[in-house]
Amino acid sequence: MTSNDLTLENIFLILRMHVRLIGVLFVLGILVAIIVTSQMPKMYRATTSLNFEFNSTNPLDDRDSGMLAQNSYIATQVGILSSRTVAQRIVEGLSDYEKKRLKAALFAKTSTISEWKYNSKQFFRSLFKGDDGAGSGERGWTGETLQVDAPYDKLAEWIGSDLEITPVIKSRIVDVSYYSTSPKIAAFMANKFAEAYITTNLKMVTDPAYSKKVWFDEQLKSLRSSLEKAQARLTEYQQKEGIVLSGDRIDLQTARLRNLADQLAKAQEATRNAETMQQKFNDVVKSGAPLTTFDPIFKNSVVQNVKSEIRKLESQLVESSNSLGSNHPRILKLKSELRAARKRLNNEIKSITDGIVNATDLARQRETELALAMEKQKKLVLSLKKEHDRIAVLQREVDSARATYNTTLNQLNTTSMLSMVNQTNVSIVDYATVPRRYATPSVSKNIAVGAFGGLLLGVGVALFMGVFVRKIHSREDIVHGIGVPLLGHLKY
Repeated sequence: MTSNDLTLENIFLILRMHVRLIGVLFVLGILVAIIVTSQMPKMYRATTSLNFEFNSTNPLDDRDSGMLAQNSYIATQVGILSSRTVAQRIVEGLSDYEKKRLKAALFAKTSTISEWKYNSKQFFRSLFKGDDGAGSGERGWTGETLQVDAPYDKLAEWIGSDLEITPVIKSRIVDVSYYSTSPKIAAFMANKFAEAYITTNLKMVTDPAYSKKVWFDEQLKSLRSSLEKAQARLTEYQQKEGIVLSGDRIDLQTARLRNLADQLAKAQEATRNAETMQQKFNDVVKSGAPLTTFDPIFKNSVVQNVKSEIRKLESQLVESSNSLGSNHPRILKLKSELRAARKRLNNEIKSITDGIVNATDLARQRETELALAMEKQKKLVLSLKKEHDRIAVLQREVDSARATYNTTLNQLNTTSMLSMVNQTNVSIVDYATVPRRYATPSVSKNIAVGAFGGLLLGVGVALFMGVFVRKIHSREDIVHGIGVPLLGHLKY
């Protein structure tokens, strides 16, 4: 029979044949479990429950609640709880009496089984000690040995091995359990671990905040000096240039420049009109036409009145000349009045023509004066803009330095308050109490494990012997093994 021929019937027959062996190993497993259980020290378990509040009660803690709610946060806090830093903080806070009681409880859990496990580990370590440079005392190095100071007490390493941290599923509660041979030590250490963790958690917030506070304080001194220097440069420039309100002054001068530009445009238009009028007058003079035909003279009301008067006097003179002699007083009077009228007409025409020439000269002079004034005003505005730009640069330096200083001051105030905070987002829900019954070893559990192991070992050994040690269990074994039909009856 081979392993490929193994059927359920054969397995049943093999197990029935070795039932005594299976029974012996079953009982042996129970006995071993009882012996091991009797040698194991009784360990008491005390549990302290911690609650993590994701909406931090610290008013200065700006951490996002979504970040705190991540699973990695709880895992991180579990790592901190089980760290040697927390254990070292506990050891440093213990009195001599408490350390003595704690060490006694630690030594009390030593048993024959634990010593055997320790000796086995040491044996295997010694076998592979030479493969590692550190284990072999830095083999090949003939100089001094590198010395590394241990930052943790040996007791801190020991107490960490009996700590058990269990996050409660679908909650923010974490159970901190401690095992000890002494029920009082178990409760005492569970509470100590919780309190030490809360202190460590708080210091992880306050210590960086204090370091930031010191750094911000140093930076604030430099920023204050920069702000004072920038303000001094601005004040010095304003005093030097006599500037009080740069913005108002440049606005006023710019308005004046716009007004001059408007006046210059009007003066240029007036000059063009006057020059056009003078050109028309010159054209009339050159053509030899009577000046009275010139439009400004022709439309002048004084000229029209004088011309009307002349026509009237000429008419009277013609009428009087027909009936009176040339030396008649009336004729002489009319001639005298006519001469005076014509003289007034010439004077009025001359006054109009002189006015046209003078108007052109005055328009040109006004345009020149306004152009010079505008050029001067433009230079003044450009100068003011240059001063304004310089002041703006200095003002921006002051504003930037002030903004940086204020921001740093706010950060300093925040970190100063944060470094003095005494609240964390973790609190103790239940303190550990002294347990009445030991938690380990569990006699029923160990016996069940021993019984199951013994039964499994017995079945395994029976199957091994049945497969690899050839025996006849049924007539099928004879038929398959010999290859001929069975003629007789097999009793088994």
